[in-house]
Amino acid sequence: MKRYIFVLAFAVVSVCTTAKTATAQEILLEGPLAGAPAVRKLVQYREMRFSAGPQFGYTLLNEYMHNFMLGAKLEFNILEWLSVGLVGYYVVNAPTKLTTHISNSEDIAGDATTPADSNFPSYTGAGNFEDQVSHMKGLYMAQIGLIPLRGKLAVFEKLFVAIDGYIFLGGGVVHFEERELCNRSGDSCGDMNLDGSGSVVRESRITGTFTFGVGFTTYFNDWIGLSLEYRLAPFKWNAGGTDEAGQAGTEWELVEEDDVVFWDPVEKGSGDYPDGNISEEDRSWNSNQSISIGVIFHFPLEATVAH
Repeated sequence: MKRYIFVLAFAVVSVCTTAKTATAQEILLEGPLAGAPAVRKLVQYREMRFSAGPQFGYTLLNEYMHNFMLGAKLEFNILEWLSVGLVGYYVVNAPTKLTTHISNSEDIAGDATTPADSNFPSYTGAGNFEDQVSHMKGLYMAQIGLIPLRGKLAVFEKLFVAIDGYIFLGGGVVHFEERELCNRSGDSCGDMNLDGSGSVVRESRITGTFTFGVGFTTYFNDWIGLSLEYRLAPFKWNAGGTDEAGQAGTEWELVEEDDVVFWDPVEKGSGDYPDGNISEEDRSWNSNQSISIGVIFHFPLEATVAH
């Protein structure tokens, strides 16, 4: 019985609430705002305007080299919610802590480490390691932007700025330097020798990629703003310049004979890993994530206002 009383009471409350809501809506529709647009005098910061400005970025999750990106962005905003544009970056490199640690590594005699049968040509020695890893040099993209969100941002309830959120999708090319391909012959691979002599050669390479991401733009006035973006532009490369391809095959075991310790190759499978070569098969996908901040200038300098 209590259950039925509770259900009946809930139904009565629901009906009353619906009736009150409908009444309030009718009053609103019949009031002085009936037929009025949702927004009056909307400032159109984007529509039929060009935007351009410098961009400064940094790639995330770097293994061997930090990548500092200096570039520029140019857009034409067809509508308030649609844009097309170009973005390009020149990249400055600096070694990560891992690369610095390996480059400074020493053997038990205090000398710089050199390759061995067990890791050549994947490892070219402490003195050559920074030249062995790949270096990103540039990123050049064309993209389409969709701007579904816009509003106001308040800072301490005192400063108010206009803001919009956008997503973008496009494609372009990535320029980087990668260790040249080589086939191990005897104790050498290209100009690099097993004893650590010689030098590692990198070759310039350009590959296609697609890009997508999200961003926000704040508008301080009609003609200047600040943008913040998160971008992905995946591509394949051999980041470490190492021999990575193949199935499990030869493994190296530490053996001691006659008070001499050495690495001995042992067949552990039918695969060909390591194959002793630096080849295209050693390349793997890199998501190439980055964040960037930029100053945006809009032209013409005055934004239009919708009536």
